[in-house]
Amino acid sequence: MTDVLIFFVVFVAAFTQGVVGFGFGLVTMALLPLFVSEHFAVPFVAVYCFGVAALIAWQLRAHLQWGRAIPLLVGTAIGVPLGVLALQVANPLTIKLILGVTLIGYSAWSLFTTIEPRERDIPIAWAWAAGAASGVLGAFNTGGPPAVVYTTLRNWDKDATKSTLQVVFLLTSIIQLVGFAWTGLLTSAVLLQNLMISPAIVFGVVLGNLLYKRIDQVTFKRALLVVLLFVGIVFVHKAATA
Repeated sequence: MTDVLIFFVVFVAAFTQGVVGFGFGLVTMALLPLFVSEHFAVPFVAVYCFGVAALIAWQLRAHLQWGRAIPLLVGTAIGVPLGVLALQVANPLTIKLILGVTLIGYSAWSLFTTIEPRERDIPIAWAWAAGAASGVLGAFNTGGPPAVVYTTLRNWDKDATKSTLQVVFLLTSIIQLVGFAWTGLLTSAVLLQNLMISPAIVFGVVLGNLLYKRIDQVTFKRALLVVLLFVGIVFVHKAATA
């Protein structure tokens, strides 16, 4: 029964990322610890985060512009090690509460404003900051929202947004997996379970991508904002009920 539940959660998470370009780690880490240990879930999810991001990045490789992605990647490379250090001293619930309130405010405000079709110019420092924040949160398996907020502020087209986010998630996952392998968290048992549930990844991403191709730019951005709003509510709820 547990394997069926894991399969379903992974499928839903992969479908979500297939549609909006992020959310796999957030969905799985919100649900998997309900029926497996968090010690197992963290490296298990990290392996799949890499696989999902790699699959989607390959699908959208023609739309990736490295000039847009590199500033975010620089910030991410700095942020992930800082996040690992933060795990030793920071309270994850406090971080999630602050992030949750920020996401709720930003998403709610954006959903009730007119979405402009043109791109916006934003100082490159914002990209570094968003990448670093995503990297720090990646150590808690909740990375993503800061980079997503940055891409929505830039108002890129949906292919540019989705492809850029995948390379950010790829870098985060690679650094995480190296760390997990070094510390012994990434075991053969985890990898075997990953292999058994892998069809859920493929089915979820493929079906999510089919829906993604059918939605326009405005619908895509609103879907991003709705997912961000949901994530914010989940973070605040977890912090308030812990």
